[in-house]
Amino acid sequence: MKAVAFDRPGPAEDVLNYREVPFPTYGPKQVLVRVTARVVQPADWLFIADKYSTKPSYPQVAGFDAAGIVEAVGADVRELEAGRRVAFRSPGAWAEYAAVPAERIYPVSTEFAERLSDEVVCQFPLNPLTAWGLLDQAMLKPGQRVLLTAARSVVAAVVDQLASERKAIVERLYRDNGGYRLCDSGNRTIGIGGSVADALADAKPYDLILDPVGGPDTLALIARAAPGAALFSYGVLDDRPMEIKASSLLYKALHWRGFALSIWQNKASTETLAAAAKDCWSILSRYPEKLPVVARYGLEDFATALPRARASAGEGKVVLI
Repeated sequence: MKAVAFDRPGPAEDVLNYREVPFPTYGPKQVLVRVTARVVQPADWLFIADKYSTKPSYPQVAGFDAAGIVEAVGADVRELEAGRRVAFRSPGAWAEYAAVPAERIYPVSTEFAERLSDEVVCQFPLNPLTAWGLLDQAMLKPGQRVLLTAARSVVAAVVDQLASERKAIVERLYRDNGGYRLCDSGNRTIGIGGSVADALADAKPYDLILDPVGGPDTLALIARAAPGAALFSYGVLDDRPMEIKASSLLYKALHWRGFALSIWQNKASTETLAAAAKDCWSILSRYPEKLPVVARYGLEDFATALPRARASAGEGKVVLI
């Protein structure tokens, strides 16, 4: 079968090639999927460079997140059948077929299937589930004030919708013209400045802060946290070190936690994961614009797709079909 694969770590543009690879074999707890759409994610660059938590096994097919149709199931798989439309997150997505662990398969809800395109379905396993998992861990309550940083991201867009439906008050912080802009859910500007601290200077304290950035600006976020607030770090766009006093956490009784989707999934109950899937499929069927796609390329045109994907951060995703 054809796939985009690599034999050594490095920049994607240098090490990837489109070629014939062996057809995947699937074990008793795996599912064979005919892949129909694959989304290019930031994690893909890290995986190809061997800088991600999941490590390549050479020769390695690239990619994680995709949509497809179940072709066959392993002997121990009971909850899926051939012909079912699914999303999945597993190494080896940039191929015509993929063998995927059953626990990383997400059947498309039959209730919403007609309103869900493959380019939306292939994005389901990462950002929408991350958004739901963050709010689950935070135990969000109505009336709480929520701050989203890097707020043009898909995670922020889905969190905004979920939190608003749960009657929380959401404000969004993002880069704008070399500075930072703070907006409410109606996109009304309520703060602006050359730094995170300046943009948040007049903001009321937040009960929950969700931050995928990190770095020294985390201190400005902590300064705007309410007593007893929670700060979740779920990304490292800025992994520079910072210096912080214990009193900054102690006197506010601040809960500062890291969030990793795979760890949350592994610890969550079956009921929680089912509720997450139901909510996320519903939101994506009603608001597909929250997962914008800026370009579509054939798998064989991956070399043209890569620079477009690098340039599209904050605008939308590139999909390989």
